[in-house]
Amino acid sequence: MMYQLPSCNAGETISIPPELRDSLSCLDIVWSDMFEAVEINPDRDRQQELDFLQGAPPTWLNFYTSVNLPLVERDGFNDLIQVIERQKEKICLISDVSLRYQPGSGGSTLGMQVLWHFRRDLRCARAIDSDIDTKELSKQVLDLFLLYNEEHAEQDQKTVLLLLDTKGKRDNDLPIKDELWGNLIKEIHNRGINTQTPVVILLDWNTEDLSLNDTLILASKPSEEKIKQLKEKLLQQIRLQRKSQWKVTTINLLCDEDSGGSALAREILQELSDKFTCGTWKDPLRTEITREIENMTDALIGKYKTHKKPVLLLLDHSDDEPLRYLLKKLQSKLQQDQTDGPAFVIINVVRKSLVRGRVFVKLKLELLPEEKERFAQKSLEIEKKHKEMSKTFHAFNIMRGGFQREDAEKVITGEMVNLIEKDKTSSSTKLLSFLALINSYVPGSHLSKSLCEKFTDGKPSVEEIMKPFMDLIVIFSDGKANCIRLKHQMIADACLKMVIKNNLTRFDITLDFLNKMVKGNESDYEQICKRLLFTRPQGLTGKEIFSRLILDIMREGTTIECIGLLERASRLFSTDPFYPQALSRLYYIKVTEKRKYREAEKWAKEAIERDPKKSHIRDTLGQVHKNHLSRIWTGSIWVNVNKPFTDTRLRVAESAIKAFEDEEKAAEDELDDDTKFNIWGHFGFLQVCKEIYDLISPKNPLEQQYHDFINGLRGKVESKYDFFEWYLTFSSLSSKKEEPEYVRRDVEDCYKLYFTQETQTEEETLNERKQKTFAGMLNFLKSDINVLKQNLSAIEKPQSEDETQTILYILANLILSQAGEPAGATEELQDMLQKLWSTEAEGRSPEFYLLVLLLFWPDEAKPNPPNLGDCVQYMSQSYERTYQKHLHRRFLVPLFFYGKGEGLQRLVHALKPHQTGLERPVHSRLHQRDLELLAEGYESVEVECLQRIEGKVEDHRVFAVRNGQQIEVNAHKQAKVSKQGRVSFYLGFTIRGPVAFNITYHNCEYIPLLHSVASG
Repeated sequence: MMYQLPSCNAGETISIPPELRDSLSCLDIVWSDMFEAVEINPDRDRQQELDFLQGAPPTWLNFYTSVNLPLVERDGFNDLIQVIERQKEKICLISDVSLRYQPGSGGSTLGMQVLWHFRRDLRCARAIDSDIDTKELSKQVLDLFLLYNEEHAEQDQKTVLLLLDTKGKRDNDLPIKDELWGNLIKEIHNRGINTQTPVVILLDWNTEDLSLNDTLILASKPSEEKIKQLKEKLLQQIRLQRKSQWKVTTINLLCDEDSGGSALAREILQELSDKFTCGTWKDPLRTEITREIENMTDALIGKYKTHKKPVLLLLDHSDDEPLRYLLKKLQSKLQQDQTDGPAFVIINVVRKSLVRGRVFVKLKLELLPEEKERFAQKSLEIEKKHKEMSKTFHAFNIMRGGFQREDAEKVITGEMVNLIEKDKTSSSTKLLSFLALINSYVPGSHLSKSLCEKFTDGKPSVEEIMKPFMDLIVIFSDGKANCIRLKHQMIADACLKMVIKNNLTRFDITLDFLNKMVKGNESDYEQICKRLLFTRPQGLTGKEIFSRLILDIMREGTTIECIGLLERASRLFSTDPFYPQALSRLYYIKVTEKRKYREAEKWAKEAIERDPKKSHIRDTLGQVHKNHLSRIWTGSIWVNVNKPFTDTRLRVAESAIKAFEDEEKAAEDELDDDTKFNIWGHFGFLQVCKEIYDLISPKNPLEQQYHDFINGLRGKVESKYDFFEWYLTFSSLSSKKEEPEYVRRDVEDCYKLYFTQETQTEEETLNERKQKTFAGMLNFLKSDINVLKQNLSAIEKPQSEDETQTILYILANLILSQAGEPAGATEELQDMLQKLWSTEAEGRSPEFYLLVLLLFWPDEAKPNPPNLGDCVQYMSQSYERTYQKHLHRRFLVPLFFYGKGEGLQRLVHALKPHQTGLERPVHSRLHQRDLELLAEGYESVEVECLQRIEGKVEDHRVFAVRNGQQIEVNAHKQAKVSKQGRVSFYLGFTIRGPVAFNITYHNCEYIPLLHSVASG
């Protein structure tokens, strides 16, 4: 092997010298000429093929078809190839493709198959360690892209296809991909790279339980072939969910209004009426009418119990938000259901005016018809080559059979069952149960052969001890050591089920595993134990409350057993804060005894002692006290209370408030470049204040202590309300996801409780406060026009040069103009701003600079306008002082866009209403679908109401250009800024400054700038 990689010159390769190869230690590179110039040991090759067919992870040699049978290409293979081919042609620095797969479906094989396919076209590599230093990884990826060293006088640039395992996450919960993306951008800028093609395509490779929920997309006016393909995938998903263990599963079908999605879903219900109890619910679900959903839930449960078949339910409406409430109710009422498999499979048809899919491919534990044919053909080839041995290829055979539970169960022989029945304490039974446990709950995990030998004292060998079960086991090398695991996750599930039938409980196996395997080898089993005991999987409506194993033990045993496991793990991992944190949560959520809150508090404090600087660890103590606040011990059980127990309530409330204030301080102290601000201390504080106000009547004149306590909280309630007002207005979780509705609701409810006077309604109180802040006033754009007029029309022009009052007056007029109401003249508002600017331009608020940009963006009619280059610079500095640390790593919401028209009418607001059903909502000229496409970075979007701005890119910086002048703007998608040249874009405005959306390069000669408005 000559260690060749594709060159930038088509059809040519470039040889990589040893020094450069050694420097790329983070990367497992797929060489263009891999195995071609080396002699392959036939025995080694045969053993690796046998290991793979039996269930070992793939090696690169498995893909070399000169000595091995070609692997089956699952349905996702061609999908990934097509997507990557499209990504190759994009003008951007980085693009990504996501592969989501169920463990055991062949996802890891598929990811490597794709890299092998592209090895002669792209520079393909796999990140060796998902938890590696991403700064170093980004440098090595750039080295691979450039291939520049002393032996190559010129750079030889070629796109890198990087397979990235994102199952691992940092302690700060920043996904590896996001962290790597940011470091790649920095490294590209540092090296001054300009490119016509992507520097790197990230193949983001991660596991997901697709049997619980999936989203399918049907775009506008689909062809018959597209409808046929989607129908097959819908049926595949229903089959997958039908054999799952979840009680309620969902399929979200997002479809354009003219796609025929509803008709297709009804057709499927008709075809499956013999296997399911089928029904359709056409009426829209409304979250505000809880009784309606309660009645619907009862009716559906009744239908399920009457017909004794799973219900296939079609929800056919235009909104998907209220579904969460229905799902929670169904799950709650089915907690005691002991039947095997789901009670409900819900197809939620959501019609949208524009449907766009993300760039990802999914691989499931269910085959499509064409895949079944390919596996059948491959099975004949394997039987011909390997004869009787092929019967032991359980991993392949389970896939060939369509991942049926029966195929996994039948590989467990009667002899194996008899051995376990006779001796539950033997080393072989214990090792089998350990493997079944970890391979079932931590798919892809394995035991080290050396540690298994340590467990059995090394005599006889592991192979000899496990001889009765060796047909279920594969032993392989991971490149560092020999590993042992069961041949497929479904075999692990079947083995676990079998040993449990023979009176070995999950609790017994887990405790034995901790005592016999983990003790003394904690560092080897740290990640497995985390996944087993406290990693909470994603459920239908959010994260599950505990790990999957803990939830299963609770269902088959008791909470006390779970406490015992977590206490044992907490002693073994004596510095890890997450075990005592999990224990604390278990006590206050699930334990019913009188000591629950005392024990919960003890373990929460233990977690804090282990990591006193981590704010999220401190949150648990506040949650313990908050939960305690609303409950009282009756002598036999904890119950919700609605009557005053003033002394107890005050004591617990004070403890909760102190815990949340300590969390707030820790959240401030832990902020750095990689940390996202933790808001839950602020929010928990307000929830406690709301709870204590509700629980103790403020009308009782004898409770002076209570009144003093409440009055002492008012100032902090107001300041935290103001914090959330700007935090939720200026930013969101992502371009597609906002905070849960209850966050704003609880914050506003708390403020109304503490500040509503007898002469006011609660809404009047809230609106009065909104009039006093910039962010609060912006929220009137999300309300009814009548509310807006009532609250803003009366705002008078300030008589002094007070910045705050001037800003609010100008904003009020701007908002009125957006609603089509009478507003002040643009020139008058400009004069007010210009007067403040001339007095002091630097050091003002971000809101001041935002208004300057909105009212003066290149306006030639005004003599001597503010220098907008300076304004952008000052605004950036002001944002860093005021908001940066709290809004870091959040999506900054575009508040306005630069549109067509004159004066205030050229501005287009981009805020959507808080709620549907408003009598006269403040409609924006910017359609919601266009806003979503702009925010998500789609390239081919034209927005009629917006004006494109001419600009240029220089040194990865974007400038708006007008009459030879330049104003620097932020790029919405920095990865799109890949080369120098002329561009155009839509201009949005966030609280940080102007932002270029939908950057488009123009094929024309680059002309240097003549003059800049930036000072200095």
